[in-house]
Amino acid sequence: MNALVFGANGTLGGVIVNLMKATGSQVVTASRDSSKTDVQMENFVEQLKKFDSKFDACVWAQGMNTSDTLADSEDFQKVFDANVGFIIETLKILLNNNLLSKNARLVVVSSIWQEASKTNKFSYTVSKSALKGLVNSFVADYSPHGLSMNAVLPGVVDTPMTRANLSQAQITNIEKETPMKTLVTSEDVARAVNWLASSESSGINGQFIRVDNGWSQIRAI
Repeated sequence: MNALVFGANGTLGGVIVNLMKATGSQVVTASRDSSKTDVQMENFVEQLKKFDSKFDACVWAQGMNTSDTLADSEDFQKVFDANVGFIIETLKILLNNNLLSKNARLVVVSSIWQEASKTNKFSYTVSKSALKGLVNSFVADYSPHGLSMNAVLPGVVDTPMTRANLSQAQITNIEKETPMKTLVTSEDVARAVNWLASSESSGINGQFIRVDNGWSQIRAI
């Protein structure tokens, strides 16, 4: 499988790339603004064509997070462009230049905050919510051409960034509220992404799969 992964320079993107390579995929890495990946947005098409192959899978693991409310959402456009606009822009390029194989499987890494809200996350929540419309619209328009798109919705992932941004008390509380009593790992998310990007998930289309050990959906009362 030839795969293209955006956001490959991030923590989660890196784990996704490593797993895809370990399971036999040929992976081209890409990013919005890093020189550490195979492809950057400058001369994007020309760089992709050098690989002389269409892509069987494409993953968007890039993004931007911030904390704000509507009243102080000065970075709203930046967050929206990073989380939604970038996917639209690159999808157009891939489609218009015939860079996707006939039955390519596309995967968007969204968030459980696509389906829920919490305080002080206005721009992030709005942008992730928009991804639901993006996936549904793509499925409606491009499934007849053999293309599929699904999304993975991670919950609170056990990463160094999570440990740095949340107190131990907050993490303990999330673990207590989670049916399996533990946070998910980057590897958990990567396995879901890898499966959806592979032919093993044939028949799955337009789905939003939560990877959070049940935290966002189940409450013990």
